[in-house]
Amino acid sequence: MKLSELNVKEEWAYYNKVAPFQTYLLNGNELKYRYYKKEEAKATIVVLAGGSGLADGFFLFLRSLMDKYSLITIPYPIFCRDNHETADAIAALVRYLKAENVYYWGQSYGGLLAQIIAKKHPDVVSGLLLTSTASFSTELTFAGMKCIVNMINEEKEEKRAEKYRKMPMGLAMAMFPMMFKPHLKGDKKAYRTIKELIKILEPEMSKEHFVHMTRLLGDLRNHFGRYRKEDFAYLKGKVLIIEPVDDKTFTDDIKMALYNMMSGPRVINEVEGGHLAIMFNPDGYIRLIDEFIS
Repeated sequence: MKLSELNVKEEWAYYNKVAPFQTYLLNGNELKYRYYKKEEAKATIVVLAGGSGLADGFFLFLRSLMDKYSLITIPYPIFCRDNHETADAIAALVRYLKAENVYYWGQSYGGLLAQIIAKKHPDVVSGLLLTSTASFSTELTFAGMKCIVNMINEEKEEKRAEKYRKMPMGLAMAMFPMMFKPHLKGDKKAYRTIKELIKILEPEMSKEHFVHMTRLLGDLRNHFGRYRKEDFAYLKGKVLIIEPVDDKTFTDDIKMALYNMMSGPRVINEVEGGHLAIMFNPDGYIRLIDEFIS
């Protein structure tokens, strides 16, 4: 499955048909989600997107997962004020759907949210699939904490939120495809596919949404340095970690703290493609996930 070979509109139409948005009433609020239930599925995978908060941005990847797995995707609800409430809402939805053998795939920020869910709600977690993410470990080194503080602090949070409030969404839409360009190696067809994908996601890209995601990212500072190995002992051998060798978003000691915090994780870092490698090598990721869950 290559970006340059896909018909995005056809794939999107099918995805919407088999996994349409539904709503679950939670404490008087409507929680929007997609649920694709496959009979005799190996597992149910809950999709937790990164800092963009756009799970549908991975729908081309998710389409392939549907061959073997049930899927749950959730746009992070704006009525949740912080990551604790977001984790509680997702766990409540999984219980409501009575999903079984549930693995949480978390990309970047989503991987951190997956850890919050795993610590707070072990009854709805069978395993974790963590890609290009970090750790809340109590064993973070000074260099690791410095990296985190540089990325997530109140000053940057406010500046980012103000930027989203002022930036015309048309300009933001034009900028998003540029993030992928360095990894496409001059593949013009793949770049057009990315632009088509961004266009499809436009209805979800509101100022309110991005300001909310900034708030959730800022709230992560209330979790770093507070998680211990024993919090995840029940997931021994049930954690897959994929960290692309050329992804420099987090320092090596942050990655090592994540490996050490989990019990017997399977760690893979031979893939390439930077922080969004999963967009450029979806087949490789699917193979690794399938081998791990099997």
